[in-house]
Amino acid sequence: MDSDSEESFELPGDSGDTHDDTHATRNGLTRSQALNLYVSHAFSTWNARGYEFAAILFTAAAYPDTLVAAALRMIIVYFAMILFSSSVGHWVEHSPNRLRTLLSTIICNRGSVILGSFFWILILSQEDLVEGEATFVLPKNAILKGLGFAIAVTLGIIERLSSSGNLISMERDWVVTVAAPAGRPYDLTHLNAVMRRIDLVCKLISPILISIVISALGSIRLGVVFTGLTSLVCIPIEVFSAKRVWNSSPLLQAPRAVPAPHPTPTETSRSWVTKTRQYFHGFEMYFSTTVWVPSVALALLHFNMLTWRATFITYLINVGYSLNTITVARAIGSLFEITSTVITPRGIEYMGKTHHHDPSSLDDEGDESGVGLIAGSQEEGSRDAETLIGLQRFGLWGMSWQLVNTVPVVLALWGIAAQMEMDSISAFARRLIAEQASPDFGWSIILFSFLALSRLGVWVFDLTTQQLTQTLVPPNQRSSFAGTENSVVNIFELLGAGAAIAFPRTEQYKWLATASLVSVVISWIMYAGWVRQQRGHLVHWEKFSQGLCVSGRNW
Repeated sequence: MDSDSEESFELPGDSGDTHDDTHATRNGLTRSQALNLYVSHAFSTWNARGYEFAAILFTAAAYPDTLVAAALRMIIVYFAMILFSSSVGHWVEHSPNRLRTLLSTIICNRGSVILGSFFWILILSQEDLVEGEATFVLPKNAILKGLGFAIAVTLGIIERLSSSGNLISMERDWVVTVAAPAGRPYDLTHLNAVMRRIDLVCKLISPILISIVISALGSIRLGVVFTGLTSLVCIPIEVFSAKRVWNSSPLLQAPRAVPAPHPTPTETSRSWVTKTRQYFHGFEMYFSTTVWVPSVALALLHFNMLTWRATFITYLINVGYSLNTITVARAIGSLFEITSTVITPRGIEYMGKTHHHDPSSLDDEGDESGVGLIAGSQEEGSRDAETLIGLQRFGLWGMSWQLVNTVPVVLALWGIAAQMEMDSISAFARRLIAEQASPDFGWSIILFSFLALSRLGVWVFDLTTQQLTQTLVPPNQRSSFAGTENSVVNIFELLGAGAAIAFPRTEQYKWLATASLVSVVISWIMYAGWVRQQRGHLVHWEKFSQGLCVSGRNW
């Protein structure tokens, strides 16, 4: 059973017409090429993370007395991503020129941010929102404000879709194409870790910088101007870096093999029926791959409301935590997230060795060496096999780490909820004396400590699953798979937002936390079942028995 399950688990390689490209990829990247690749990705991620946060601030400033506008914008964006993400992936996959595809996403993304900033300026310049600023004041007009908001939201959708296209093009095409063989400098594991580290650093610093600019300048409108100008200035740097990588890489310059289009009847080629069939065909392809289970397990974690999203931050404020406390706790969590990008490559390498002390034992265990390998030398094939095993094992470790650390977080939230219910001072009395009971110190330490630790497991699982999908999805389906994967992610994002709307009261958040724990458990079960199916077991009981002196056997 073990041997058969592993032997059937093959790494897809390119077909005959792209064999030369696959062989050429063995050379990998130079340091200069890698640096330019990182620079291009860093500017894309910086702008995406910055505008994602800035749009929340702009919406709150435009509609200060209600959360309806913020919730409406969020739901509309989620729906749009569900509907159109797979089409973006399909477009990337069917674009033969890699450079033109990437540059198109850059221009579209920056253009939507610059135009969106113009409409945010118009919205925030109405006289009821200016708050004493003397220059450029527009009369209050609810209709024009609503129209401007609708246009800004539409441009925000374009920004998100183009950012998604940029990420798909970079992570599922450029990186996979230029990555060196496993075990060499700038291999796929290394590139994924560095690029995710860049993403997480931008996620931490970019919003902080925007907040500092707005606070220092004392004007939300100047924050809008800063956001638009940042996007404008980044365009030439990002384009120049991408072109330098492309110009120095024959692999990227080579026209990509484009899948043949599916024949459609002439009369119905533009009908909604045909477009709907094409949309669901992407999901059919997605669920036909060998890695749809890890992908869905990762997407399910986006339902988890024990992350630093707006609903969780609002809950923490409502139960009495200060913004300073929340900021520090979030920063510590971000450090653990960044740490995951350092330990993941080492963890994959370590877990990929069947016997860490005996390299020859890889040949002795048929259940883990019978993997179909990427075209290349025997040594490279052995490294690819070890990498695949390491991805499976370390991904399970990351998922288990998150599950173990999520349990104390949920218990802490229940403890805080019980404290709120048993507080001797009634809510009415607290309002009279302008006092709010602070959460218990012990529960707070448990909450923020284990929440930070859980973020380490999340991103370990994210990195290993990303590389599994990069490696095991056929090359002519990677971009379409990634687009459909984004749709699935946004389905769970939308479900999480809907759950928060259905349970809006602070005292109900403990139930949202419990539902989040259930989603993590389901995700773990899905991934563990998939690993057992592919490898034939989860634990080497015969090795475990060496320490416990019991007869070991595989599950």
